[in-house]
Amino acid sequence: MPIRTLALLPAAIGLLGLSACSFGTPTVTAAEVADAAEDALESEIGSRPEIDCGEDDSIAVEEGAAVDCLLNDPETGSEFDATVTFTGVDGGEWNADVEVASEPNGGEPTEPAEAESSAPPADSTSLQIEATRLADATADALEPQLGTRPEIDCGADDLNITIYVDRQTYCSLIDPATGDEYEVTISVTSIEGDQFEFDIEVAETPGA
Repeated sequence: MPIRTLALLPAAIGLLGLSACSFGTPTVTAAEVADAAEDALESEIGSRPEIDCGEDDSIAVEEGAAVDCLLNDPETGSEFDATVTFTGVDGGEWNADVEVASEPNGGEPTEPAEAESSAPPADSTSLQIEATRLADATADALEPQLGTRPEIDCGADDLNITIYVDRQTYCSLIDPATGDEYEVTISVTSIEGDQFEFDIEVAETPGA
């Protein structure tokens, strides 16, 4: 999927290990922040972006503190401003939200869109599935409506996606007749055991 959709996707860094400095404030390195942000976004967009958060070896982890980073789309070479904001510390672990500008550097000025937490609510049922399974289920659902089986891409073959009720996942649909690519929004409506139901919304125009 195009990197431009990052600003529309939820992405959060889950609880990760910390080290403590001599004053007791937990710290992480810039490389650890970058790796965690890449992990969080990869699970959402199906491809791994390249993120650079600098070379600081001792970043204090405090709620509300932000780390300025740069995200590079390996497919297009476009560079986006990105911010990792610490949202909490839990014992020896931390979590944070990732925020990515909706336009690449050098493009039109824009306000960055905040990425919300991708963690399921505490009282919800979640299910981890392969991206290919979600793509196949979406193609199965759309085939009767379209009269032909579309090609759906929800990420790499080895990518696993955690779904839960009201979770939205973004995939792409390729029209086999024209080769046009459309954005597809999949909203999970129910989960029972290892089965799930969902609604599908396909963009009206290609490249949206």
